[in-house]
Amino acid sequence: MVDYRVWKPDLEHPEKINALQKERWRHFKKLDSTVTASTDIHGLLQTEVKLRECIQCEMGIKDIIKDHQKRVFTEPGGPARYLPLIQAYQGDLAKVDQKYWLLERQWWSIRAAFIEGPFSHGIELWRSHPRWYMHRVLRDDCAGRGGCCGRKCGCCSNRQNLSTRKFAAGHCTVYCFCCQQARGFQLSHEQRVELRKRFDLSFHNGYFQRIRDASLLGILQHDDNNPFDLIDDPPAYKTCR
Repeated sequence: MVDYRVWKPDLEHPEKINALQKERWRHFKKLDSTVTASTDIHGLLQTEVKLRECIQCEMGIKDIIKDHQKRVFTEPGGPARYLPLIQAYQGDLAKVDQKYWLLERQWWSIRAAFIEGPFSHGIELWRSHPRWYMHRVLRDDCAGRGGCCGRKCGCCSNRQNLSTRKFAAGHCTVYCFCCQQARGFQLSHEQRVELRKRFDLSFHNGYFQRIRDASLLGILQHDDNNPFDLIDDPPAYKTCR
């Protein structure tokens, strides 16, 4: 029997971390399906996307409320026009907050079901770095989807600083307000549904595998670099907000 307890990262030889993370994944794949059945990787990553959607929707609503609050005092008839809108948006914020709370518990119910072992240890090692989500693969994916990593606003890098939202750290979703401003129009419900389908992490395909490897272990299957050297995080630019 393999004693995986001795599989510890050799910080003095960081080039070995890549091999360690890959070995942890290989060990997990060799386990019997009855053992790994509770490890819902698809569900974990999908829930993290939904959490980021909530946070980015919340940020967008707050930006709109700030704008309307200014207009209350600067535009003729401002109070009559904008105060009811502000009240409605505040109601939307409360709904988003409740949804986020429920999704946080959903995430934990999935993560807590992961079996203890090398794979879980690999996730903990990788995500112990506060900028893990700025992995080159994840940044390229964000830019390819039209997100802020394709511009110099610095939104993705700066999201890690939202201390009130544990899952704020991450990349753009269909609710990113900065992306909406950059493209010049708001996505319709139908367009959001279509974009979610295009980048659906419930399918076991090449896209899912790349996101899984980078997000959970920091690895590229055909690359031997130290995962932490693949964190591509330039100095934060001035945020667009």
